[in-house]
Amino acid sequence: MDRSVLGLSLAVVAIALPDCINPSLIGAELLMAAGEHPARRTITFTLTAWAVTFVFGLALALGLGDLILSLLPKPGATVKYALFTGAGVVLLIGGTFIWVRRKALAGSGPSDDGGGRSHGSPVLLGGGIAGLELFTAFPYFAAIALIVGSSASTPGKIFLIALYCVVYTLPLIGIAVACLVLGERASGVLRPVVNWMFARWPVIIGPLAAVVGIALTVYGIVRLS
Repeated sequence: MDRSVLGLSLAVVAIALPDCINPSLIGAELLMAAGEHPARRTITFTLTAWAVTFVFGLALALGLGDLILSLLPKPGATVKYALFTGAGVVLLIGGTFIWVRRKALAGSGPSDDGGGRSHGSPVLLGGGIAGLELFTAFPYFAAIALIVGSSASTPGKIFLIALYCVVYTLPLIGIAVACLVLGERASGVLRPVVNWMFARWPVIIGPLAAVVGIALTVYGIVRLS
């Protein structure tokens, strides 16, 4: 693995961490856990959400991204660190907005009014929600911009996109593993944890995104100067 990929991996993970607490995806997967065959359904939901996020990122980075780069001069250090700075500013603004709106954004968690019902197709829900979330996933696009503007090879860019998607879906992976281990008991164990997270996620994610944003911005500015 080349140095550019190793160096970008840390930045990609740092950007993905604040983005992984996604109430829509986590709430939908918790409903999968409360229905029939929780392990199978949550695993399917997780894989579908991961695949949609990965394929979209791949299309942007290796499709549209390569087209844009073919029309521009080869990006050098200035472009690379300007992208770091831009990604940091996006995260800082996003984190500040979440903190300011923390009371309005906090929720009580998903309700389970379906008993043992199946709660719909995990493929359609996982793919549909993940696809819709991409339209407002500013950290995701910041990470894609870093990857596109980097000097990483094509396999390196694919690895970085896959890494982002793994970190982004970590809570979903955790729920799926819990369902695989606990079976029918998983929903009862997970619900208090998820309810706590839904009530407090803005207080956690807002400052985390802002800190990561400040770090990336400072790093980009220092490297540019």
